[in-house]
Amino acid sequence: MKNVIYFFILLINFQQLLSQTNLPDNYLPFSLKILDNQLEGGCEFLQGFRFTLDFPNKFSKDSLNMTFLMTTIKNHNIFGTLTYPNGKTTQIRYEIVNHTNREDIYMKTTLGYFLWEMVQIKDQNIYFAIYWWYCPPARQVDIETLELTEQLLADSINWHKNDDRKCEDDIKDNKWSLFCALKYASIEKMGEYNHHNTAMQTVRFVIDDLIPNHGFEHTLMDYNNALSTTHQDILKVLRIAKQRIKKEL
Repeated sequence: MKNVIYFFILLINFQQLLSQTNLPDNYLPFSLKILDNQLEGGCEFLQGFRFTLDFPNKFSKDSLNMTFLMTTIKNHNIFGTLTYPNGKTTQIRYEIVNHTNREDIYMKTTLGYFLWEMVQIKDQNIYFAIYWWYCPPARQVDIETLELTEQLLADSINWHKNDDRKCEDDIKDNKWSLFCALKYASIEKMGEYNHHNTAMQTVRFVIDDLIPNHGFEHTLMDYNNALSTTHQDILKVLRIAKQRIKKEL
């Protein structure tokens, strides 16, 4: 039987952590503390959210170190639950991934995929940061952005497989790559362009799930241009992304 490890929101000393790690504004600091052989923690900037994670029975405060943490997640199917302030829940999967030629912890949720960065274990506490802007919480405008993208790409005659991530000619010719259609729709619906907005990130995550270990350097461009990608594939990715965001909302 597994121990359930509850990550409750703590009012941690952000300035202290900031001084230790020099975190930029677009990172959120997390602190996990061992209490009664459990880890409890979170981030004060996500008040109302609660995280859970299942560890094997052998977990104890005496075994908590980086080797144990990485080995356990690497060798076991580690899941958890993210509970929202309104009581809604979604599953978390914890994995070890090769990130920039090193192994790191990924926390995968429908809210986004979050890399644990600057991980430290000190005095039986875990400190880490996540790049929160990597995938912000879903909003209705993300649905609207994906719907406009679908409209731009609805007819195969308006899609092309020569994306160079320069979108002026797409706009002029009304012939779109997946990336440029998403970028244009983002600006139209959100009033600005954020390369990691939730609509675009969710499309990236769908591609990651459909083609594991694809090795794309620029996911949207490379998937669009891949020889095997069809117009129907593009529409399918957008449809799944929209369904995911609707479920999140």
